[in-house]
Amino acid sequence: MLRFFRTIRLKLLTNNNIKKYLLYAIGEIILVVIGILIALKINNWNNVQIEKLEEIKTYTDVKEQIQQNLEEITKLDSLNAYYKSLYDRGNSIISNKQWGSIDTLAYIAMNLSQYSDFHGNDNLYESLVNSGDIKLIKNSEIQKKLQNLESTYRYINKLEDIQWEIIIKELSPELRGVINYSNFHIEKPEKLFSVELQNIIIESIYVTVGKDSIYNRALKEIKTIDSLIDLELSTYED
Repeated sequence: MLRFFRTIRLKLLTNNNIKKYLLYAIGEIILVVIGILIALKINNWNNVQIEKLEEIKTYTDVKEQIQQNLEEITKLDSLNAYYKSLYDRGNSIISNKQWGSIDTLAYIAMNLSQYSDFHGNDNLYESLVNSGDIKLIKNSEIQKKLQNLESTYRYINKLEDIQWEIIIKELSPELRGVINYSNFHIEKPEKLFSVELQNIIIESIYVTVGKDSIYNRALKEIKTIDSLIDLELSTYED
């Protein structure tokens, strides 16, 4: 193609046809400019498509992660409710001095060391910020709600830390020597009805109530974000 244009220029110059040469030169410049503009437009279109795919992938990844957390927290909420029912029963046994239910009370006391523990992706928003992928989430409302969800996750972890401290600092010393861990024989039955153990049970009840509230808050936040992402992804459909 370049050889073809060069041949035409040489022919015009050879024939001393300056006017036609100038017109031809202008035309050639216009063609070059048009070619450059078309190339730029194609390049911009490619960049837009690449960015679009990156945005879709980011939204899809976030959606997948929060759905995994939704499943885990749903299970933890049920487990937490189970433990609360045990603690309520234990508190009732002690309050009413139900010595006939001492085996049940011992079982409940042993279960005070068990609790729902969240191990999901609790720093999703921070990870997006650190990786720079947060810029791919163009919806500012989703960004804000992801940040709020991360704060909710941290509050869940804080309650879990409180429960762990109750187990280590209060429960372990109180139960030591009371129940034989090897055969679960009750060595000191009177200690199971002590005000100290009852207070530990009541503290555990308070924590489980708090966790139930924060679990449900997290579930609502996740469902809201999930719906917003679905709306956002629908705008990318052809």
